[in-house]
Amino acid sequence: MTLSQIISLISISVLTVVAVIVGIELILVLKELKSSLTRVNRTLDTADETLQKLSQPAVGLFAIIEGFRQSGKIVEMVQHLLGKDKPSAPVNLEEDESQ
Repeated sequence: MTLSQIISLISISVLTVVAVIVGIELILVLKELKSSLTRVNRTLDTADETLQKLSQPAVGLFAIIEGFRQSGKIVEMVQHLLGKDKPSAPVNLEEDESQ
């Protein structure tokens, strides 16, 4: 064997060992990434469930408020039909601005 063949054999052996070590480290990093993403996913699922539980009463509250608003419109319409609306006094904008 010549000197260049020995150097090539040693270089290939060292590069193979380094590639195997890098591959093992890469596998370990990917396993850690998988476990981290699993924990993040569980946290996001918990946050989603909590937000769902909080939003359900809020939707009910908004429905109640909208019901009151609609009932106010119905009362105004009934008053209008019965002729019980009071005409409002005209407002003079020029006098209000001068004060």
